[in-house]
Amino acid sequence: MSDEGLNDRKWHRTVLGVSAGALLGTGIIIAAWPGQESNSGEYFSGTLVKVGIVLGVAWFITTQLERFGWQRLRGTMLVSLIVVLVLWAIRPRIGAWAGALLLSGGAFFALIGWVRKLFDVKPSQSRKLDR
Repeated sequence: MSDEGLNDRKWHRTVLGVSAGALLGTGIIIAAWPGQESNSGEYFSGTLVKVGIVLGVAWFITTQLERFGWQRLRGTMLVSLIVVLVLWAIRPRIGAWAGALLLSGGAFFALIGWVRKLFDVKPSQSRKLDR
C-alpha cells in the first residue's frame, strides 16, 4: 500500500473523529445550557447528540472495517450508508425505509453484475490484454 493511500485514510478518519466530537460536544453543551426548556432546543440538541454518536461509532470501527476491505467501497455508497444511519438516528421510520431501499438497490445491482459476469464470454484478463 502506498504512503499516499495511508495518509488519505488517516485524514478521513481524523475528519470523521473531529466531526463526531464536535457534533456530540455541541449537542451536550446545548442540552446543558441554562434556559433551554423549549421543545426545539431539546430536539436540536438530541439530533446533534445522535448524529455525533453515529459518526463516533463509524470513527471507532473504521480500523476494524479495513480488514473487510471497506476502503474499496465506492464513496457514493459510503455517503449513502452514512446518510441512512443519520436518518435512522433522527427519524427511525424514514431511516428504516431508506435502509431497505439501499439494501434492495445494492442487491439488485449485485445481481445484475453477477448475471453480467455469468454471461461474459471473455475472461477479464484477456480483456485487459486486448486493449
